[in-house]
Amino acid sequence: MKGKALFAVGVAVGYVWGSKSWPEVYRRLRGGTEKVWKNPDVQENVHHATEAVQESVPDILHNLYEAGKKLMEKAETMFPGITSPKADQRSGPSYASSSSTGPTVTTVPTVKSDVVSDPARDDTTGSDWADEGGAAPEGPATSTPPKA
Repeated sequence: MKGKALFAVGVAVGYVWGSKSWPEVYRRLRGGTEKVWKNPDVQENVHHATEAVQESVPDILHNLYEAGKKLMEKAETMFPGITSPKADQRSGPSYASSSSTGPTVTTVPTVKSDVVSDPARDDTTGSDWADEGGAAPEGPATSTPPKA
């Protein structure tokens, strides 16, 4: 059903874009769709669908929560201690310990940012970057003469 609806939308869009008098076609299509949208039967179905979705969201969230809880319990049985921090781990980032009991978790230390990583030798306003491969005020920094 979804494929048929997408096909119909594609045909409508192609018809509008392919038409020489597309503004008029667009106005007619828009008027027709507004007429359908404002139909009381359509609005009633939209209202029922909205209510059904709003009623089912709490159940869906509850089911997702329960599934996540079951997954964590299964992970705990397969890998004991995975959900609790190890005694030899400090709070915050650390490197993996060399103990052989269970899986080891390695956290990557944060890297201090490098503020001197700009490749430009001179980045003041109005400077000529031609020696760095950038453009000069006269044009691109190439050895090819400009075309006349």
